[in-house]
Amino acid sequence: MKYKTIDLLRHGEPEGGNVFRGHTDHALTRLGWQQMREACANQSWDLIITSPLKRCMAFAEVLAQELNIDVVIAEGLKEFHFGVWENQDMESVFANEFDQIKGLWADPMNFASPEGESVLNFEGRVLKAWFGCLARPESKILIICHGGVIRMLLKEVLGFPFTHLNRMDVPFASRTQVQVSEQEPFQYQLKFHG
Repeated sequence: MKYKTIDLLRHGEPEGGNVFRGHTDHALTRLGWQQMREACANQSWDLIITSPLKRCMAFAEVLAQELNIDVVIAEGLKEFHFGVWENQDMESVFANEFDQIKGLWADPMNFASPEGESVLNFEGRVLKAWFGCLARPESKILIICHGGVIRMLLKEVLGFPFTHLNRMDVPFASRTQVQVSEQEPFQYQLKFHG
């Protein structure tokens, strides 16, 4: 069976501090750029697919130019939309609205952020983008996206339940590699994570 290799790369450290970032469009810090450079050193790909948010897209465009490959923007790879909690300090939200926010960890399948997104809608758009990536002809693809997106994709790859979504640590600029069969039904091999 033939496989394609897909690397999932979380963006590096963004500006803005410890906030619920979601769709908030912060740029990378200088450290964030350095983290991304280190994560991609001595690597090669046939194509880069990126979230449209600048903490992903800015680096993707630079790397694509350096590697002389195409970059594709995938709207479905945006981070989870936190609604009223967007760009709010995480500690403050946990202190003041814990009864609401705890659902993201305790019962994610039924969680929706106020004026934001439900986890089920998030899963739907991420998987639609994922299957679009799998339909591409390239055999080595780099996807630059977000921690929540990578967790949702690992849920698909490993088949774990919603309640385990937030058990996976996905640090800034961490890289996860998955091999995927080129034909359906897709078979996955998790090569490494971290």
